[in-house]
Amino acid sequence: MSRCNVLMLLVWTRVVLCSDVTNGTELVMSFLVHRHGDRTPLESTISFSTDPETLEELSSQYGYGQLTIAGKKRSYELGKFIRRRYYELLSPKYNRSEIYIRSTDVTRSKMTILTALAAIYPPIGERWHTEIAWEPVPYTTVPVKYDFNTAMVNCPKFMTAYYALYTSSAPEVTARFSGVLNILTSELGINITNLPALVYPIYDVFVSQLSLGLELGPKLDAILDDIGDAADECIGLTFGVNEYIHLQAGVLLEEFYTYAELAMSGEDTPKLRIYSAHDFNVYSLEAVTKVNRQGVPKYAAAYALELRKITSTGDYVVLPVYLPSPGEDVVYLQVEGCDLLCEYDRFVELTEGNALDISLWRDECGFSEDLEVDEASIG
Repeated sequence: MSRCNVLMLLVWTRVVLCSDVTNGTELVMSFLVHRHGDRTPLESTISFSTDPETLEELSSQYGYGQLTIAGKKRSYELGKFIRRRYYELLSPKYNRSEIYIRSTDVTRSKMTILTALAAIYPPIGERWHTEIAWEPVPYTTVPVKYDFNTAMVNCPKFMTAYYALYTSSAPEVTARFSGVLNILTSELGINITNLPALVYPIYDVFVSQLSLGLELGPKLDAILDDIGDAADECIGLTFGVNEYIHLQAGVLLEEFYTYAELAMSGEDTPKLRIYSAHDFNVYSLEAVTKVNRQGVPKYAAAYALELRKITSTGDYVVLPVYLPSPGEDVVYLQVEGCDLLCEYDRFVELTEGNALDISLWRDECGFSEDLEVDEASIG
C-alpha cells in the first residue's frame, strides 16, 4: 500500500497531504473563500499592541484596517495560486460566463480581490492601453447590512452570542493556555487570565504589527508560536460554537449546493466562484462543512470546495482544499464521516444540517430593516 493510501485511511481529524489524490478526477467547479491580505490593525483593537502609539503612526499612512503594501503583494500571490490551480476552468482573458467574484463591502477585501485578479488575468494579447499592464475585471458586492458573510454585525442572534462568548471563561482552554494568558496579562497590562477568547484578537494585532515591521519585544517573541497555538484554539470560542456556525456560513454552504448541482446537471453556470472576505468566513466555512478546522487563517489563506468527477465511474465527489498562505502547499481536509474524496450526496447528507437559504437566515437571525451595523468591528 502506498504512503498516500495509508494517509487516506487516517481518521478525519488529520490533514491529508497526498499530492496525487486528484489523479483520475476531472475538476468540475471550485467554490473558494479567502481572507484578505496583510492589513493595519482595527482601531478597536490597537490597544492590544505592545506599542500602540508607534503602531498608530505606522498605520496612519493607510488608515485603520486597510491593506498594506505587504498585503497587496500577498494578494497578488493568491491570484497567481488561483490561476495555477484553476487554469482549466478559466480562459486567459476574463469571461463572465466562467467566473463569479464577490467581495464583502469592506475596503481591504475589495482591494485584495482587485489585486488578486491582476494576477488571475494578466494582460495578454492586444492591450486596451499600451502603458498600463493591467486588465480591469469586475466583481460584485452588497452592503454590509444585507451580506450573509458579515453575520457578526448584521445577524442580531449571532451578535448577541458573539459578544457574550468573548467574556466567557472556558475553563479547559484557560487551564491549557494559562502560561500564555499570564504572560500576555503581564506584558500588556490587561487582565485576560480568565478571558481566553481575547487571545485571538490580541494575536491578530501582533501579526499586523509584525507585518508593519514593529517588533513585539523579546519576551513575546519567545512565545509567539505558543500565542499562535492559543489563538488557533480560541477563535473557536467565538466562531466555532456549533449552535451558531450555521448563522455564519450556512448560506454559503447552501450556495455551494445550488451551484454544484447546476454544474452537475450541465447548466450554464460559472465554474469558479470566489468570495473575498475575512478570517472568520474561512474558519466558519470549515466549521459548517465538518472538516478539521485549521485555526486562525493567515492573511490571504483560502478554503475551497472542489467538485470533481471520477473519470472511471462518472461519480461526483467533493474535495475540501485549504491553502494556509500563498506560497505554501495546499492541504486536503477530510469531512467527518466521509472519504477524503467525499461522494457528493454523502457530503450533503453530512452537512445539510448547517445549510440555510437567505430568507431563513434572515428570519432566524432576527434581521430587520432598521438594524444599524458597525463595520469597524469586522476583522
